[in-house]
Amino acid sequence: MAKTYALLSTSLPIVPVTRNLSSRLWDIRGLFYSLGAFLVAALVFGVVYLTGEAKDFLFSGSSPERLTADDPPPSKCDLYSGKWVYDNKSHYPLYKEQECTFMSDQLACQKFGRKDLDYQHLRWQPYQCDIPRFNAIALLEKLRNKRLVFVGDSLNRGQWVSMVCLVDSAIPPSLKSMHYKYNASLIIFKAIEYNATIEFYWSPLLVESNSDDPVHHRLPERIVRANSIVKHGRRWTNGDFLVFNTYLWWRQPHIKVLWAPLDESRDGVYKNVDMVRSYEMALKTWSDWLEIHINRSKTQIFFISMSPIHESQQVTCRCGAPRVIHVSI
Repeated sequence: MAKTYALLSTSLPIVPVTRNLSSRLWDIRGLFYSLGAFLVAALVFGVVYLTGEAKDFLFSGSSPERLTADDPPPSKCDLYSGKWVYDNKSHYPLYKEQECTFMSDQLACQKFGRKDLDYQHLRWQPYQCDIPRFNAIALLEKLRNKRLVFVGDSLNRGQWVSMVCLVDSAIPPSLKSMHYKYNASLIIFKAIEYNATIEFYWSPLLVESNSDDPVHHRLPERIVRANSIVKHGRRWTNGDFLVFNTYLWWRQPHIKVLWAPLDESRDGVYKNVDMVRSYEMALKTWSDWLEIHINRSKTQIFFISMSPIHESQQVTCRCGAPRVIHVSI
């Protein structure tokens, strides 16, 4: 029986990826449902199931915050059945924006004038159990000699920055570094003492496209090679933990699909393809690559499904965070 993996993050839900990927039915239309979850600024990289090993994966040395001796923990817990709660007593947020060495200006809400910070005290609370408090050292120990790679667009880059900030304060300045490869498509944070890396690879459509440049990717016409992922895949294939996302860049009625190398586009075959169909083609290419090239005894894979968009003025001004309403009961 294949192992199943799941991950709780600020962007819900996350689709577990199992064996026999190529035989799965990719009913993409079924994925386009409305999400009630919101993005919050700080990533709470909460819980990972490794078929019964979740207890000590990230939280070695810590204990649940609300369980008592009279209430033994349940044998199973649905992490996705719960709600966001306001918690101003448990030392949240887990990191402060101004104290993170590697905070990006694109995510620095406070730096650019945000005053309402209640969203930083939102905590995900499952109905059936309590999630132990995040432990940076425990995470780094689990990442010792390993690669954690986020692959996708700016939403996943935000998750990567938050993950780096979560462990940043636990590492002395001389024992951490940040460097860039492949024209800055790959950004690598390294915890030297642990020989562990937390990386982000820019690939907004997962497959090859004319938007693959990490800086100059706002083009008047988007073109994808829906059947080609080799250039990207070889740069993250040997990761130990792979976290993928792609959705926002597909949101247009039709996508121009190219069957030819991008640098030989004049000789290529183009076709305007319905967005849902082109998205399905790309995910099929992605899943086929995983099936053939990923060592499943070594690598664990996660796919973050679609998140609410953040384009309206009201949401943009709030950095995509939910409004916190205090109610006296």
